[in-house]
Amino acid sequence: MTTLPPLARALSRLIPAADRQVIIGDLLEDADWRGLHGGRLTLSLCAACGAIGAGLAFDNARAALTWPSAGELVAGLTVDGSHLLRGLTARACIMRAFVFGAGVFLLARGVEILIASLMIAADLR
Repeated sequence: MTTLPPLARALSRLIPAADRQVIIGDLLEDADWRGLHGGRLTLSLCAACGAIGAGLAFDNARAALTWPSAGELVAGLTVDGSHLLRGLTARACIMRAFVFGAGVFLLARGVEILIASLMIAADLR
């Protein structure tokens, strides 16, 4: 059993706790298979922990700040929405369009009210 060098242990804190044990175990197993010891082991573990931690942090930040891409939405509609408009009357299509438009309007109005409330609370308005 190889223990982590102190610098690699510090860099391993960049990896989320839920995945840390599995990832570090795989890195140590790979280092043992490649026969790394001493300074080369420390350098390899530090580089891997830093790269994995930075990559996971970037992916988590990107996922928190982005919406599903339009391509995924279009693909979902293509697969699941092929029967969406089949057999509908003109009245049903107009009603669906109206409900969709009303939903978008209410959502936009709710956001406007929320932002106005936050601006008033922050004494910026």
